[in-house]
Amino acid sequence: MTMRIVSGPAGRGLIPRSLLAVICFGLVLLLVFCQTGWLRPLTYQLARAAAQADLLHRVRSWQTLTGEHFVVKFLPQDRDVAPLVLQAAEAAYAPVTKDLAYAPPGRTTVVIYPTRKELNASFGWSAQESAMGVYWGGAIRVLSPKAWVEGKDPAEIGRVFLTMGPMAHEFTHLVLDYKTCGNYPRWFSEGLAQYEELRHGGVLWDDPAADFTGELYSLADLERFSDLPNQSLAYRQALSLVQYLAASRGEAGLKKIIAALGDGAGFPEALAAAGITSPAALAAGWQTWLAGAGK
Repeated sequence: MTMRIVSGPAGRGLIPRSLLAVICFGLVLLLVFCQTGWLRPLTYQLARAAAQADLLHRVRSWQTLTGEHFVVKFLPQDRDVAPLVLQAAEAAYAPVTKDLAYAPPGRTTVVIYPTRKELNASFGWSAQESAMGVYWGGAIRVLSPKAWVEGKDPAEIGRVFLTMGPMAHEFTHLVLDYKTCGNYPRWFSEGLAQYEELRHGGVLWDDPAADFTGELYSLADLERFSDLPNQSLAYRQALSLVQYLAASRGEAGLKKIIAALGDGAGFPEALAAAGITSPAALAAGWQTWLAGAGK
């Protein structure tokens, strides 16, 4: 893996903010009027490219570390951990692209934010949000390992970030998004990202609020993923559903679902490609699996 650190220019970026605003407004109009048919993937890709261009403009003066598949942007205070973030990203590349049978074009941008406040501010989020990483608009944003990993030893920080950090999770979101042009239920993306994270990193975040002994969300509920009051339960159910798909249909079945979504099929049709006749059949099979050893 090759690495190269450079400092970005302090001057203006390639796209003036005024022009970028006009482009974004035009893309929003396209998205409103072109949500069906062959235009939808095109407008989705254009909107994603505009979001990525806006992010790159905002971090244009940040330092840069370039690897084989990723470009890491960071501020001087994170110069010592930037190689660790790049190492974790590169470690996630091969297994995730193999599992999803797709490699995104070019190098993926990863932006390191020194504090949680700065990460949240990049999205306009409140200070209460506690994400360690976020995929959005064709790029990955992560909280600096120094902001959440205890200890000062670089080797220990690197080990913890590699095994418990968000890179495999967020890169899975990115690969699925690029392969399908956003054609997936949110719960499926979250479940798949956790599945890959657990499969290759061994990380399963445990939360008492995600207990399956109470009332569970239906698939119809999970379609409103972001609005559900118990987010811990929603995430745990999403993972469990993907685990069920892998257990009942195998890794080949998961790939068939993802491939069908990439071809523009709706989620019911994508399930059918893996031999599941309907979302109702998925829910019923999952419930039966849960009653056995699926928990």
